[in-house]
Amino acid sequence: MTSSAPAHDAPLTSAAFRVVPVSTLDPAQTELAEAWQAVFIDSAIADMGDDHDAWSMDSRKAREQDADWENRYFAALDGTTVIASAELMLPMRDNPHLAMVDVVTRPEHRRRGVGSLLLAHLIREAAETGRTSLLAETTTRPNGTDAGEVFLRKNGFDLGQTLQRNDLDVAAYAGGENPTETPGYIIETSTDDTLDEWLEDRAVLQQRMSTDAPIGNLDISEETWDADRLRRLRDTTRRSNRRAIESVARHVDSGRLVAFSGLQIPANDPSLAYQQDTLVLREHRGHGLGAAVKAANMRALRAEFPQTRTVRTWNAEENGPMIRVNEALGYRTTALQREWQKRLT
Repeated sequence: MTSSAPAHDAPLTSAAFRVVPVSTLDPAQTELAEAWQAVFIDSAIADMGDDHDAWSMDSRKAREQDADWENRYFAALDGTTVIASAELMLPMRDNPHLAMVDVVTRPEHRRRGVGSLLLAHLIREAAETGRTSLLAETTTRPNGTDAGEVFLRKNGFDLGQTLQRNDLDVAAYAGGENPTETPGYIIETSTDDTLDEWLEDRAVLQQRMSTDAPIGNLDISEETWDADRLRRLRDTTRRSNRRAIESVARHVDSGRLVAFSGLQIPANDPSLAYQQDTLVLREHRGHGLGAAVKAANMRALRAEFPQTRTVRTWNAEENGPMIRVNEALGYRTTALQREWQKRLT
């Protein structure tokens, strides 16, 4: 759903700042949107250096058009200068109690209250849509200081889950000898398309991802997936200017897909690829299918994207089996991502 920024046109003000809606799709707001996006990038660089994971402008535009989420963007202005940026993400197909929030402030403007002002605005917007649970995330180096922890705890958030951000040096990839076929299963791979003949089974797998993957103490319910939603996700990936590789495992006896794994590669900078979801149905675990679909993706990546130097993934700390698979492939932890939760009363 396209964010209806003009519908939220009553700025929240303090003595020094005012909050205004932002649209990345409105030509009249191009300058404002670029300044808003620059705050996300500059803040991420200040906290993590060039090794950050801030979304690109292409991805933010695609998210604003996503029919399965309503994404509302806001900027805090000091005069005419954008000094802080925020995003409110509202699931529209499931989890109607949930809202995700992201607030960043330029380093030179931190501790002036602007982040709290923006967060209060997001909380008000979320509450007006009936949301009762907020999620936020922070990223830090291993053994580093989490710049967002004090801010979130001060505003009533509790830690819900910790994930490892794990990176793979493609040149040193240790899985080249891993088989991409296992007895009783066939591995299939596609580039830039979740094949139409996969969609019915892939929807089942994607929905199971929301129930089978570890979620720690987070208040997240089962998602609803079908073929049409997967098609929309495919379109969002394309609008984000990302390429995609996906491999699935087909059970020979039943003919059904029972495992999948995906990669996304930014077209503008393919040096860093992002591992997406990986799932093996519980009833088909123990056959090496997780390693097999990942190995198939890596073979396709090395063949079609020789510029890619690093593959990045995130794994919940409690997800020991997947961490062991990734460690065997050569992944190493480069950061920690923490998921925070606040319940609205």
